[in-house]
Amino acid sequence: MGMITMQKTPIRELFWQSGDFRVGFLTFGGGITRLEWTRPDTGSAVDLLRPSDQSAMESGNPSYLGCFPMVPFANRMAYARFEFDGKTIAVPANRPPGPHAIHGFSSREDWAITKSDDEALRLETRHADRHKTGFDYIAWQEFRVRDGFLEWELGVKHLGQGAMPYGIGLHPWFRATEDVMIEFAANGCFNTDEDMLPVAATVVDLGRDFSSVDAARRYRGLDCHYSGWDGAARILWPDEGVGLAIGASTTLRNLQLYIPKDGSAVCLEPVSHVPNVHNRVDFKEFGDVLVLASGQNLLGTMTLAPGLIED
Repeated sequence: MGMITMQKTPIRELFWQSGDFRVGFLTFGGGITRLEWTRPDTGSAVDLLRPSDQSAMESGNPSYLGCFPMVPFANRMAYARFEFDGKTIAVPANRPPGPHAIHGFSSREDWAITKSDDEALRLETRHADRHKTGFDYIAWQEFRVRDGFLEWELGVKHLGQGAMPYGIGLHPWFRATEDVMIEFAANGCFNTDEDMLPVAATVVDLGRDFSSVDAARRYRGLDCHYSGWDGAARILWPDEGVGLAIGASTTLRNLQLYIPKDGSAVCLEPVSHVPNVHNRVDFKEFGDVLVLASGQNLLGTMTLAPGLIED
């Protein structure tokens, strides 16, 4: 309960356990390597996230892990720049050779353990404005086990002198099986260009039936942003008799759905804003970034409640 242990590997995978949950994590990037839940009927551990193997942890690529935080923006930003307060803000284009920025900064920075006990695990990172962008902040992730569910908070506090627009999100890679099923409701989504940047808001494609046993196979390669999400989703693994209810706070009511081409995971990403909304005034009504003055916060919470599927 609340104990930190360290696996004997070069990359220092750490573990925090509380109640029926065990969280594996790395201090570099604040990445989550695994999330295990003890099922009540057999006492065996169930992987809720795609577990990270040794090569994934040593890769330095957050997308090979089980989850990573997105701060101070989520998903893609066109040409790694935007206009704000009469200035052009240029951020690192961090997926070469492409010209765009993606997923913010903090998944490739050092995080520190600032709390670890029976009640909570807290990780924090300090991003100084070394890129001279105006983004100067402290970000945190805090994990708390409540009555049968895990509460996962992501927050950021702006420390710079001038105001800046912030967005946040979590990028979980939920484990996929051949029979995985997905359920959620949203009232809008976006068409994208060849670089996966949103180009037009549209209605939800009702032809996509995620709650079928072959969803992960049929929609491999899908990368779609949804607006008007009600903050609730479910993932079901019928063959294993396990389901996972996902909840999100009102600050994380946009949802990015990504299913890799190999079908190895399902990414249901609660985020605060539409990708590239920094450069698209017409998308602001569907999920905007939040301008923070010095000392102000933006935080969001995702809850994960696993359970057995009743026959």
